Amino acid sequence: MERHGKRQDASSQARRVRDENALIWNTLDLREAREIHVDGVKQSGQTAALHILIQFPTALQPTDDKGQLQMLMHSVRFVQKFHGGRAVFAARLDRDEVGQHTVDVFAMPTYERTYKDGRTAWWASVSKFTKAEAKRRYGRDDKRAQGSALQDAWHEYLRDEIGLNALQPTRKKATARDRVEPEMYALRQEQNRVRAMAEHAQRLLSGIEKLAARVGRFLPELTGLRAGARELDEMTNTKKNERNNRWR
Repeated sequence: MERHGKRQDASSQARRVRDENALIWNTLDLREAREIHVDGVKQSGQTAALHILIQFPTALQPTDDKGQLQMLMHSVRFVQKFHGGRAVFAARLDRDEVGQHTVDVFAMPTYERTYKDGRTAWWASVSKFTKAEAKRRYGRDDKRAQGSALQDAWHEYLRDEIGLNALQPTRKKATARDRVEPEMYALRQEQNRVRAMAEHAQRLLSGIEKLAARVGRFLPELTGLRAGARELDEMTNTKKNERNNRWR
């Protein structure tokens, strides 16, 4: 994602439709920013960071300079608020793509843990706050409930903090994940592309096989025509030789 934000990969170049730099909160150097953010912090789990896509309603939020800055700052503020106040280490709003209502927020939620003996230490956890919010709202903390908690909290923030009365999202009955990471989305797109190429190749092979079958049916006739042509050529040469011999 650091290479993508710096426009150093193929996908980011392909998505550019205008020459305009991203609007940045803190930095585009994600690795360095994360190291500074979690310096001296213990972590539970192996996830490097959260990549949260904050989507604003396209029909309600303007995309002028003021509107873009508001989207960036509100995105950072919302994620900070939802994840305990010390979570975000970088964010950006891409302005060179078709869509200009999505903010990429990079976070590693941290919190201060107090031990029984009174000692304190800072810890990082990507799921501590989403699980707690899901439990508070729905009485369970599975991944689907966590995603719904974040979605509902964002809707409430849009309504209460920004004054954008976006429609309440409709709950899906399916149990599949609502949110797909950009990396997974890119992988699925590549898989679809490869699958389409394989299907096209299969269609070409099928066409070649049908053509070969048709050629096979005409092959005996073609062989006969070639034999007849050779026989006719030999007869013509024989007659020429006979005429030449008579004139001699």
